[in-house]
Amino acid sequence: MEELEKKAGGRPRSDQAHQAILQATMEVLKRDGYRAMTIEAIAACAGVGKKTIYRWWSSKAEVALETLTTYVEMHVPFQDTGSLEGDLLTHLKLALPGLAGPSGALLRGLVAESLLNEDFAHEFQRLFIIPRRAELVVLLKRGIQRGELPSEVDPEVLADQVYGAKWYRFLLYPAPLDDNYAHTLVNHILLLSKQDQ
Repeated sequence: MEELEKKAGGRPRSDQAHQAILQATMEVLKRDGYRAMTIEAIAACAGVGKKTIYRWWSSKAEVALETLTTYVEMHVPFQDTGSLEGDLLTHLKLALPGLAGPSGALLRGLVAESLLNEDFAHEFQRLFIIPRRAELVVLLKRGIQRGELPSEVDPEVLADQVYGAKWYRFLLYPAPLDDNYAHTLVNHILLLSKQDQ
């Protein structure tokens, strides 16, 4: 995220303006949706000039990506509850409801943007996808270390299965992403792991 901290000659941005822009991005998203969201609308809502935004970000996708990354880091942390079941349930119960709200709309927009723009796709993966997946892998490795998953389990592949199920429902299949689904998904993971032991 350091690359987004400074642009145009490395001038540091004002923390107050920075926070105002990120907050405004989420507010404009709620009001207009990602597709209709514009830099002009974000600037007006934040009380800054468009040049201020373009000094730090080159597109609405970039400011939206930092907004999403900041929001998710604050509201959807990975926690160590002492058990694999607790860790997975806590994470999914925090993550899934947000996909039905403004952050989910923002995420859909960024996924679409990444399919059309290869440079942005790399940034999206580097700043959002890869770090979140890495944290899930750490969570699963804790489960292996505690003996809750067989040592033969590949945490990288299991992370793909957990996120694959979530992303499939989020992007392709209109089925609920709720607490019931979180419990069902975690129960299946635990059931399969017990069969392997």
